[in-house]
Amino acid sequence: MKPLVVMGLRTLAHLDAKETMYEQIDRNAIQAVGRFSGEHLEAISSGGFALGVLSSHSVSRIERVVDHLGWPHLFPTDHLISSAPLDRKNAANWVAWRREYETRGLALHTVVDIGEVLVRNLAGSSVFGDVEKYNVSAETGLTIAGATRITALDQTRAYREASRNRKDR
Repeated sequence: MKPLVVMGLRTLAHLDAKETMYEQIDRNAIQAVGRFSGEHLEAISSGGFALGVLSSHSVSRIERVVDHLGWPHLFPTDHLISSAPLDRKNAANWVAWRREYETRGLALHTVVDIGEVLVRNLAGSSVFGDVEKYNVSAETGLTIAGATRITALDQTRAYREASRNRKDR
């Protein structure tokens, strides 16, 4: 199974409010910009990892934003999962999503998210002890036991491992 780095859509991209974003999608006038360096995403993907999105937005909306960002080759449709908005924050729900990813040949390796509640819930669950957890935040005083605060993907273990894998080829 391929190790998976998964994040929310709002983690992947700076997005306007939901209603505004949906209007932009409908008009094909998306204003979103990526939160991460394309080079970092490419390095992770080409270094043996898969990239995915688990979001409360529909898969078709996720695809539209990913296409707008120019990264559809990094986030194939079978790496995208849509959830109910509040379900995404509950670690118990991630058990089923983890199994769903496994049926798709992907092993949950890393969760990167801007949501403090989600990251705290996953970090507090023994079920996800083997999963790397990162909270994307510029707030230096924020600490979550069992998770690491980052500002960029090159600060993740997946990025470091992917970079080593690329050099070893």
